[in-house]
Amino acid sequence: MKKALLSILFCSLIIILIPSNILLGQRDIKAILLRDIVKAENGMFSIQEFGILPTFDKDFEVKVTATAPIALLSRDNFLRFYGALSSSVFSTYLSQEGIKAPDDLHILLKDKPGDPMDITVTISMSEKGIDYTVETKNSKSKKNLQWLTQLYVESEK
Repeated sequence: MKKALLSILFCSLIIILIPSNILLGQRDIKAILLRDIVKAENGMFSIQEFGILPTFDKDFEVKVTATAPIALLSRDNFLRFYGALSSSVFSTYLSQEGIKAPDDLHILLKDKPGDPMDITVTISMSEKGIDYTVETKNSKSKKNLQWLTQLYVESEK
């Protein structure tokens, strides 16, 4: 009888603890998903993210930062150009280096940077266009994209 009572108590405790652990895990991901990633300070939007870029050969520790004047574009457009450009830059870099990666290339985000950083991308948006730099342990390249000639196509009327 005593063993049966202990078994029932133990099973009840497990039934109570498992759902609470699941709920706590869901709160953690919800907090992450609700966190703002764009900062607006001193008249500038900025974003800084760290992560792992998985490929078929190896995983790369990456850092991406971007800035833009608040007076230049909306927060939505800042995020649009940041997201599109950072994905494109990583895809192009891997292709140029002959590194095979999944078609659905994406960065697994981290809260803290890895050490050492394999690839650093810096994006700076201004009235003249977008300047971006890709740095690795062995190289550094800079590029510029013009707003009207390379980022927008005017519709024919």
